[in-house]
Amino acid sequence: MENPIATLALDGGWLCLDFINTVSARTPGLGTEYLNNWDDLRAWVRHVGLFSENEWQRWQALPESNIEEVRAFREALYVLFEHLSRKGTLHPKHLDAFNGLLHEVYPHTQLCLTDNGLRRGVSEAPHPEKPLWLIALSAEALLLSDRLTRVKSCGNCGWLFLDTSKNGTRRWCNMQTCGSQMKAKAYYHRKKGQ
Repeated sequence: MENPIATLALDGGWLCLDFINTVSARTPGLGTEYLNNWDDLRAWVRHVGLFSENEWQRWQALPESNIEEVRAFREALYVLFEHLSRKGTLHPKHLDAFNGLLHEVYPHTQLCLTDNGLRRGVSEAPHPEKPLWLIALSAEALLLSDRLTRVKSCGNCGWLFLDTSKNGTRRWCNMQTCGSQMKAKAYYHRKKGQ
């Protein structure tokens, strides 16, 4: 049977948001945890295509690290971006926590030449926490981008997503799933009220 995280919808629109969404729903008590063990993280890393095939083979053969720390990292990112989606501003305490994470990542980074100029990347050497470094750099890039104000929380499941709609009024992470569910609920309540 295929691991559910290996087919998880990638509706966040940004690597760090897709990582944050590795819980089925953000409604307290209703969400199913997808990152239960290191094999789940391996499946997610492969699913999002974080590494080339060769690099993934080398990384997945490394010894496992602590999945509790991976989930704590995810939750720190969630708190940071969820507050932003709700209040429209970053909370200094959440930003301080994120800066602490970046201080752990930066020793493993380097500037890389790409076809589009310079970008910050991570060391080529395999390391168990390398996916987390890339996710942290993804979060940093989003925080520094002009798209930051487009981070929203789904009105149905609570997943975080980047609103790419023209007018910035998207309310759901995915129209076919959460949008349809919310519209069906609204229709039911309208009919029941008549």
